[in-house]
Amino acid sequence: MSKVFITGHNGAIGSKLKNQLLANGNEVIVPKNGLRLNDEDFFNCALNTQIDVFYHLAAKSFVPDSWDDPIGFYETNVLGTGKVLEFCRSRNVPLVFVSSYVYGAPQYLPINEVHPIQTPNPYSLSKVHAENLIQFYGKNYGVQYNIIRPFNIYGSLQNKKMLIPEIIEQLNSKNEIVVKDLNPRRDQLHIDDLVRLLEMAKGEFFNDCFNAGSGVSYSVAEIIEACQKEWGTSLKVSDTSEARKNEINETICDFSKAKKAFGWTPKISLNEGIGLIKSNYKN
Repeated sequence: MSKVFITGHNGAIGSKLKNQLLANGNEVIVPKNGLRLNDEDFFNCALNTQIDVFYHLAAKSFVPDSWDDPIGFYETNVLGTGKVLEFCRSRNVPLVFVSSYVYGAPQYLPINEVHPIQTPNPYSLSKVHAENLIQFYGKNYGVQYNIIRPFNIYGSLQNKKMLIPEIIEQLNSKNEIVVKDLNPRRDQLHIDDLVRLLEMAKGEFFNDCFNAGSGVSYSVAEIIEACQKEWGTSLKVSDTSEARKNEINETICDFSKAKKAFGWTPKISLNEGIGLIKSNYKN
């Protein structure tokens, strides 16, 4: 089994990954709570330990906030990744990096990894710069890496600003469901499927990028319908016809590259995933 270092271990994905790795016999090392990547003693917990794999998940990630604070996103997501890379370079540790959807408005569907990169918001721009840093360290310093590009991830109620948690919150507290726009379609991947891929990604390093998605897109209206079906409600549904800045109409992931490299395919359908959310919500 491996000794792994995880940044972002308190986040929705990081906490699930940490628990999964521990359950499978790995030793997990995390920075002291409250420390940030820019703090000098962030890596002190690993100074006397040989790390086998470094998982970098710590990031600012809520897209609307990136428009208000782009510099904060670059400092955390780009410079923070640079500090991680320096650690990996000095200790000869391979890196699994969780990036994001970086393709903007798609030129074709489904979207594979050779699709042109587009950055419709400061958040995705910061992730692309972080990827560029990783690729540079791979080419010039010999750092081994796998970059995972998740599409839309759901399955946690941790961030109430996200679409599905927002819908479920309204299901449980209001007499109707109101969203900004019912039409956009997104590829939705359950968090447990992503965590399973991340664990697989420490087995072999390809110095390459891999999409992570379900290969199916759902509209906001269809997601609301699935939630109402699981909760047994029939609330009125409406939208405010408020499109987000640089809105993308649809995404569908081509995950064939991850399937070939790691033997990974998503297993949890949207209806099953919503059912899991309800079970966790009750608990």
